[in-house]
Amino acid sequence: MMDGRRQARALGALGEVRAEQLLLERGMEILARNARVGGAEIDLIARDGQTVVFVEVKTRSRGAPGREAVTAAKRRRISRGALAYLAENGLLGAPARFDVIEVQGARATHLIDAFPYEGPAY
Repeated sequence: MMDGRRQARALGALGEVRAEQLLLERGMEILARNARVGGAEIDLIARDGQTVVFVEVKTRSRGAPGREAVTAAKRRRISRGALAYLAENGLLGAPARFDVIEVQGARATHLIDAFPYEGPAY
């Protein structure tokens, strides 16, 4: 039997697969998975037309919505990572946004433009 931490990781991995499927179904291109940039890990990076989309996936088996787990500190970390990703890939100035996908069971809820950039000016 799996311990709690391994169970949570397995559940999170399944949620990320479901989130990626949702983005693909919506015609988005996946640019990176579990990208480690600028001291942050960004679950999914996608392109929606010309917009670079940084996606935080929150998977829950029950309880409060996943968006509540995207704290101010987490938003700042993701923003810092997004800026580093854009700089490393020559995309500074490209339109960008931050989405959250909540996965609970078979249901995935895509929160588009879920939070603003929270980092230094670029």
